[in-house]
Amino acid sequence: MEGIDIAAVQITATSTLALEHHKVIAGRFKYFLVAMSLGMSPLCIQPASAGLGGSAASVLSDTQELHGVAHSTVLQDYEVHEISTDGGMFVREFLDRNGVVFAVAWNAPVVPDLRRLLGASFDAYVKALTALTPGLRKSLRIASPELVVESGGHMRAYSGRAYLPALVPAGTSAADLH
Repeated sequence: MEGIDIAAVQITATSTLALEHHKVIAGRFKYFLVAMSLGMSPLCIQPASAGLGGSAASVLSDTQELHGVAHSTVLQDYEVHEISTDGGMFVREFLDRNGVVFAVAWNAPVVPDLRRLLGASFDAYVKALTALTPGLRKSLRIASPELVVESGGHMRAYSGRAYLPALVPAGTSAADLH
């Protein structure tokens, strides 16, 4: 085998594998940075499933999943179901008179699972996040005619809210959704 440098072939193969590995790591790191910029740690996410646009049936399943206790308050235009856990998480689900979740809010020592909180709106949230300039943020506000998400805090003190403006009952202010 004249003219073939085995060492060069091995180095080229190793370099190609290293480059592919680097691309995979860089792609995963991008999503890690987005999660960290929102204060989310992969080790600290606690599940919740009060999906925006969902039904009143989610309150019971959320309470069981979080191992929490639910308290309900009936107001003139909507109901508020608050789930509290021993770990200090409070998730509030706002339901209109038809039993549809039009808003969720949270206060917790860890960031809740936003995929479950936002339900079908999660993809719109992720799309809006990718349009933002990268960087670390203490707070975040995404607003569109379909979805508003506000989130912020620091370690052991996170809070936020998300709502579907089109479903907020007439006469209800966004300031009431906390």
